[in-house]
Amino acid sequence: MTNPLHNWLDVALRDLAPAAQRRVSAEYQAHVQDAMTGGLTEPEAVATLGDPAQVNRALRRTYATEEVATQYRTPSRRLWVAMLLAQLGHTALVILSNLEDHADLLRHLTGPLTGLTLLLALMALMKQRPTPYTSTLGTRLLVLPLTSGQWITALLTPARDTLDLAFLIVLPLALVGMAWDAHRTAQRVSRTLNLEGQA
Repeated sequence: MTNPLHNWLDVALRDLAPAAQRRVSAEYQAHVQDAMTGGLTEPEAVATLGDPAQVNRALRRTYATEEVATQYRTPSRRLWVAMLLAQLGHTALVILSNLEDHADLLRHLTGPLTGLTLLLALMALMKQRPTPYTSTLGTRLLVLPLTSGQWITALLTPARDTLDLAFLIVLPLALVGMAWDAHRTAQRVSRTLNLEGQA
């Protein structure tokens, strides 16, 4: 004979990080126990919990899955070094391609230098405040300095075609969406990893 609560929890807690599964499982078991003490049978008490698939979707908005929590548990130094080298390489290419015209060099160099400054600021934030939130947020926003630098360069260069104008309009919207998604992911990971610390 199958256990209705066990089957419900299997679906509702699928793919969540173990710490989140333990915490939420204990809460739902206590709820079902209270309902059964109030006179409901176990299947009736489990039915009051709602659709397990919908509960799983709601829990994924609050807690990280095991895959995401593992990915951000320790930030990858190689990834940060690779992005720093890419930003430095981009800056060097801009300098080399505009050596002859100093006025053009200054205009083209503003974007890469802004991107480099943003990247170094993210790295400093990570080092100064090594929390699950900052490490996740920083890792998710790694592409922001490079794309911001390219956006500033496109904004400051005089020759613009339709594609450049589309880039100037669409990229800021994409960056805002990316920053919001990074913030939400960082919150979920931080909340989940903090549960691991409490276990």
